[in-house]
Amino acid sequence: MTDTRSRNVLFVGRPGSGKGTQSRLLAESLGCKRFSSGEHLKALIDAGGPLSERIRRDYDRGQLSPDWLASYFFKEAVIHLAPEESFVCEGFPRSLPQAHIADEILTWLDRSYVLLNLVVGEEEALRRQLHRAATEHRPDSDDEEKIRARFEVYQNRIEPLIAFFKEKGTLLEINGEQTPAAIAEDIRAALKIA
Repeated sequence: MTDTRSRNVLFVGRPGSGKGTQSRLLAESLGCKRFSSGEHLKALIDAGGPLSERIRRDYDRGQLSPDWLASYFFKEAVIHLAPEESFVCEGFPRSLPQAHIADEILTWLDRSYVLLNLVVGEEEALRRQLHRAATEHRPDSDDEEKIRARFEVYQNRIEPLIAFFKEKGTLLEINGEQTPAAIAEDIRAALKIA
């Protein structure tokens, strides 16, 4: 099998790190599919119904979606790809159990990958979230207390996940406190994409 690590990328980073922007830029650049767990959850919330109310309640409390739900979305996104198709995934995995599931699925599918962590400090991420709330009229990002709660949940769950991928040798870390263009350039260089 040809090593396609640079073509199968899992993006993680704290809320406000630029995962959405950078995953979109990379997917467009590579001409590949992009999956966003957050966009899936927001679509479920918008659809209405009992599941949407539960997801909204967790989200409003700053809680992440349960491992089983996020893992189900991920599995559905990648299992139907042809072997030669690449993908970019944003926002999954977000916990150690999800990391194990992602690795198991991708290993079973014979897909090598990298986990790309966009490293952004809490204060910079908070500034970005509040700016986005003001300019994009996003009520999900306008409450500092909720944002900080999401940061705390994220930090508690991400450290073991980062250690797992570092041990596997599949972790890339990028300074996310640069301009979007500079971050994209660093990502392409790290992935050895011309």
